Formats: sequence, structure tokens, C-alpha cells
Amino acid sequence: MISFEMSDAEQLEIYLDQLGIAEFYSQIKLLDDKKTDHIHLIAESWGGSHLADEPVNTSAKAIRHVKMILRE
Repeated sequence: MISFEMSDAEQLEIYLDQLGIAEFYSQIKLLDDKKTDHIHLIAESWGGSHLADEPVNTSAKAIRHVKMILRE
């Protein structure tokens, strides 16, 4: 499980379980190995498989699409 959540306008919280850590690492490794210049983490409700649809922190808002871009 990977969950990116906005707990307020300026604070991002990231929740990971052990499987989520492994998945997050494998995605970051694609960037590190320069196999791509960006990755998308998307919730199932948006057609992806990486992010949780419901927030862990019930007072936060789940982010359903995260794009990470490699800058050199």
C-alpha cells in the first residue's frame, strides 16, 4: 500500500506498508537506472494500481495521481 495524502494545504503525508516500500523502490529504481525520465503512481479508481484510493488519515485528502520526473 502506498498512500500520498494532503493533511492540510502545505503538508504531504506518505504512508507505506512493506509491500508499498518495495513497489515505491522499484519505481524509483526505474528513474535511477535511467530506464525512463518519469513515472506515474495512480490509484485503482483512476486506472492505476499503485496508490490507495482511500486515505489512511481520515481527515486528509488522498492524492490519486503522482508524477515523478527525473531532472538532471
